[in-house]
Amino acid sequence: MSEATCDIAIIGGGPAGAAMAVALRDQAPFLSVTLIERTAYDTPRSGETLSPEVRLPLSRLGVWGSFLRDGHLASRGTASCWSRPEPSTQDTHMSPWGSAWHLDRARFDERLSLEATRLGVQMLRLTTLLDSERLGKDGYRLHLSQRKAGATTLRARFVVDATGWKATFAMSQGARRRVRDRCIAVYGTFQRRTGEPFPTEALVESCPEGWWHSALLPNGRVAVALVGDGDSLHGLRWATPQPWMALLDQAPATQARLAVCDFAGESLVAAPILVGQLDAMHGERWVAVGDAACTQDPLSAQGVASAMDSALLAAGAVGQYLRGDSEALRDYEATLQRRFEDHLRLRGHAYREEQRWRDAPFWKNRHEAFPAPPTAHQQHSTPGGLPT
Repeated sequence: MSEATCDIAIIGGGPAGAAMAVALRDQAPFLSVTLIERTAYDTPRSGETLSPEVRLPLSRLGVWGSFLRDGHLASRGTASCWSRPEPSTQDTHMSPWGSAWHLDRARFDERLSLEATRLGVQMLRLTTLLDSERLGKDGYRLHLSQRKAGATTLRARFVVDATGWKATFAMSQGARRRVRDRCIAVYGTFQRRTGEPFPTEALVESCPEGWWHSALLPNGRVAVALVGDGDSLHGLRWATPQPWMALLDQAPATQARLAVCDFAGESLVAAPILVGQLDAMHGERWVAVGDAACTQDPLSAQGVASAMDSALLAAGAVGQYLRGDSEALRDYEATLQRRFEDHLRLRGHAYREEQRWRDAPFWKNRHEAFPAPPTAHQQHSTPGGLPT
């Protein structure tokens, strides 16, 4: 049986993986690239709020024009009730990069994959990695399962892990995640009533259990999430929405904007949030990008942009590595480590700004995990705009 081959196999077709595929074809068109995605981009994906700076990686990838045509919702920015009950707005009108954006995530992810395909990337949808074999200097043999074709193999000189926080391939190679914080996000969906106005800015509202995030999506739906941790949400059950709705009743700013909406009646979705990084972001002929390498706190609203930035950085490093530069991947990892430590520092400052519930479990945990430096000038930051 013939075996498919490629120079670079990218596992995971989300923003990091698809951006990596596009960047590789642009920077090293002589390399053959295969992008492996377990879905057909037809399953629901959580909405995402992007800062205006996302224009920079999208422009570098050559997809800014198609992004604008895809119907994502422009936003004024982020309003926050943080350390005070009254909302304040971080307006993007004066940003040199334009507005912030609320994404249709499935459409966004697929757009990047279509651009990769247009540039000559082989796209394997509905395909899952089962196992891998190390072939030394020849790379890896990947054992795949395709929904229609069944079991198959792919031989790659180099592998990119873009499988999100699970880092499936990197973990199989011995990497381990250093978790710096653990939270839980519980998502629910509302539907704006026809003809009713709804603010375009996202809203972050802190509460004793953690913080709420709400944002209008392009289809008139409103995504609402409660972020807490195992202590602050202990004992609550999400099989029915009543406990979640009872907590939402105690978030006045969020409740006020939802007055023109109806609960969609769909099941709540609980997802872990692990803030951390791999202890090894690269190894013999492999590298991790996006959330597989580092997972940030969603409070920063920088997850997707940071994932694409890491993919652009990794694309250059992989090209140099395959041309004989043995230090390129080490330099890539060092850069991501510095950026992640900066993120943690600014994240800690943002959580310390909220002092109203400092003895509540969620806030006590954050304050103890990220105490204030003994001496240092503190940069002011606001939720939804935490610099990275």
